[in-house]
Amino acid sequence: MSYAAPAGCSNRDAFVRELARRTTRVQVVDASATGARFVVELLDRGQQILGMFHFVEPNGAETARAVSGATCDEVVPALALIAAVLVDPESVTRARATPVAPAPPVSPGQARSLRLRPSFGTGAGVSSALGPGVSLAPLVELGLESELGEQRGPALALTVARFVSPTRSTSAGDADFTTTFGRLRLCPLRWPATGPLFGSACGALEAGTLRAKGSRTADERSYSSLWLAVDPALALEYRPLRALGMGLGAFGVFPLVRDRYFFGPNVPVFSVPAAGVTVEASVRVVLF
Repeated sequence: MSYAAPAGCSNRDAFVRELARRTTRVQVVDASATGARFVVELLDRGQQILGMFHFVEPNGAETARAVSGATCDEVVPALALIAAVLVDPESVTRARATPVAPAPPVSPGQARSLRLRPSFGTGAGVSSALGPGVSLAPLVELGLESELGEQRGPALALTVARFVSPTRSTSAGDADFTTTFGRLRLCPLRWPATGPLFGSACGALEAGTLRAKGSRTADERSYSSLWLAVDPALALEYRPLRALGMGLGAFGVFPLVRDRYFFGPNVPVFSVPAAGVTVEASVRVVLF
């Protein structure tokens, strides 16, 4: 094959690529090789490009065609089509039988699909707001987190915990405090959006029951009251695997109901504070 074109026009490789798209039955080699020859010449005529194509068979027979167009990019594919049809007439039928539909345009929002991933976790917590001394609790958590493409999005979690406080002993008797609640936590911001280690800024609402039980006293009884609190929170999580997370969270606890507990009128036992702190450690499995 020989190929000639003016400067700035499509080169030989462009013609070969167009030809290969239309037929696999042609092998393009140098002009010095034996066999049928393609002679392609593009001429600049000012307002248009003239493409000349000659197909020279081994026996000397020659077929010539000419195509004109506004640019080389128009003329070269037309010449390649002519070449493909001359040596492989079935290429036109194959091209019509197997049309290739253009891919629909994809917007940036479509390129990154939204995924929701449920999770299940368990852990333990300590708190200064739920009774005299430091309260301890096991906890379980159900979560739902979002991903946009490969980036983290907001997350939602429901935690159920049962905190038990150390016994408070007084001259009038002993008191034990148990707080059982559910906490709904929303983390709209998790950063960085990728990587195994990330932090979260969250807000939470706790609702449940604080139960006080008196013993070693003249009138032993139990008393339950509403536990309601709001919690701003910060959390840190490490994911060594995509489906496994280990987290540590710190909650500022601000009770909305602040009861006070006494043995009789003169022996105070516990008053719910205006603010406290809860720290929790957990391990979770993230599905999908």
